[in-house]
Amino acid sequence: MNKICFLLIIFLTVSCQSDLTNQTQENKTKIEIGERFSLTSKFLKEEREIYISVPSNYDNSVHSYPIIVVLDAEYLFEITNAITKIKASRNEMPESIVVGIPNNTGKRYDMAMELSNTKGEYFFGKGHSNAKDYLKFFRKELFPFLEKKYRINSGKTIIGMSPTFSPVLESFWNEPDLFDGYIILAAELSLKTISGETIAQKIRSSLRDSLRPKSAIYVGKADDDLKRRPKEEAEAFIELNEELALSSNPKVRHKFEVLENENHYGMSITGIQNGLETIYPKSEWNVPYRDFWSSENPSKEIKMFYDELSESYGFNVVPLESSFYSAQTLIGTIKRLERQDRIKESKEVLSLALEYYPNSEEIRELREKYK
Repeated sequence: MNKICFLLIIFLTVSCQSDLTNQTQENKTKIEIGERFSLTSKFLKEEREIYISVPSNYDNSVHSYPIIVVLDAEYLFEITNAITKIKASRNEMPESIVVGIPNNTGKRYDMAMELSNTKGEYFFGKGHSNAKDYLKFFRKELFPFLEKKYRINSGKTIIGMSPTFSPVLESFWNEPDLFDGYIILAAELSLKTISGETIAQKIRSSLRDSLRPKSAIYVGKADDDLKRRPKEEAEAFIELNEELALSSNPKVRHKFEVLENENHYGMSITGIQNGLETIYPKSEWNVPYRDFWSSENPSKEIKMFYDELSESYGFNVVPLESSFYSAQTLIGTIKRLERQDRIKESKEVLSLALEYYPNSEEIRELREKYK
């Protein structure tokens, strides 16, 4: 009898677990952060996967967005996308379209440039680098593809890490019109290029070029890497910063740093954050919403601020429609002015919001409320 009861308990337990599993499976849905495409490249001679993530309110707006091209996307795409969305939601940078280029063909080191140390030893290996082919791929294939499918503007940032920083440097040195933001992670500065100059020397020469377009460059390295590098590597970071402190190109924002308590690939989170802040410094992105709210004409002040920001960056920058628990947005401003019984000013900001986000259901509902 005891054996029968024991078997019955087991049967009922398994049956309940099975029902619970079935219910869980029925309720399960996928969380999507973007899309994936395939793009055949004649310059790379292969088919490459492309990851795309647009701002959450992309369909509400009519304006264009800057893009962030992320190499090593199988590792860096989700990190970059999350950091970008959080910083943009706090008015620290513009909302952006993140474009990932994963190494789906298994040829990550093909793009690595030929680099050697003072002993003549090759760092990534000796041979052909197709880093320049990637620049052709970006300019003649990827960007036209993106322009047809998405609303992108002239703001373009690129992120590369370890061997994939090679196309980033090639663009910074030789095709500075291709990108205006450069983020180099797990970097090397003391290694020699095939010209005989070190990476630091070539960066320094590029920064001295008065004809360079306005841009920003971030170079970060983990302190853990320095334990396995010759002393010249740490010295290169120190010397470059000392020289640029005395004389630098005012058109190029820059930051070269060794990150403490970080490792080769783990530094990517802090590196991306600091890189984006180099491109979009808080000194320029301190959006004074409290001043807007207390001004006589909040709508005019908001538009003036973002018009000036747009002129500074060379592409259209617009205020946020809304954000996670933040009043420092257009909708937040509309509601705040309404609570202050400044209905006229609230309606004016509403009209401005409709110009930026004509497809926003929430803004249209607010317009109906004011009729």
